[in-house]
Amino acid sequence: MKKIYIYNSDPNSEETIFYPEPAVKNTPEWYRKLPFLNNFNFRSRLGNGIDKNFLENFREDKKHIKQSTAKGCPAVYDSISSGYILKAWTDILVSVNDNYEIMTKQIENGVLTNSQSSFDTQEMFHSDSLMKNKNIPKLNSPLFVRTDPGLSLLITHPMYHFNKNWISVPGIVCTDKYPIQFKWMFNWIGEPGNYVIEYGTPLLQIIPIVRGKTKIEITNKKIDTPISKCPVMQAQRFIKSQWEYVYKTNK
Repeated sequence: MKKIYIYNSDPNSEETIFYPEPAVKNTPEWYRKLPFLNNFNFRSRLGNGIDKNFLENFREDKKHIKQSTAKGCPAVYDSISSGYILKAWTDILVSVNDNYEIMTKQIENGVLTNSQSSFDTQEMFHSDSLMKNKNIPKLNSPLFVRTDPGLSLLITHPMYHFNKNWISVPGIVCTDKYPIQFKWMFNWIGEPGNYVIEYGTPLLQIIPIVRGKTKIEITNKKIDTPISKCPVMQAQRFIKSQWEYVYKTNK
């Protein structure tokens, strides 16, 4: 098993710092509350007895069963559960003026400091509506990382952790060759003002990539989608079939 090595350069934060945690333990709150099928009032009604009013509302008509939500999509689950989540290691103060010039401050070694660096966004985007601010702020975390040979890291915004003010900027690093300090780089998409990114806020998703040679091959052989083997799809079909049976036998 290839390993990811994390080093904390700030021993004073050892008791409070968030080391990267498995993403599957940090899924978005909206996803955790989401039912498999739309218009459910609860996450699961299986095992709670027969509610005839619920059964009547379960079907829009005799031929149509209500559609699944994003919780029935394997791609969504795989996205939010892959890799690790790096949370804010301290409160981060963000000040954005009317020209979208950004100033950030954070607590380092017990002191409020401005440790921000940045790179210019000139010609990075073709529209001002996509990139309001003039630079991409970069904030240093106290954590450094290196990986075993052949292992790179995809570092991106936590997938499906929606945010109206900022989006983390993605990147891929060959951390076996170039060990790095974790930095939070972000594009501000909110309004001007003063904001606090609270301690513990998910900032980055870190997905290991094992490097290897690949090749695209065009084939005439049919590729079947293995939905029948997908546990999420199996659960979804089970729920539908069970309620279909209960509805027919209790209507």
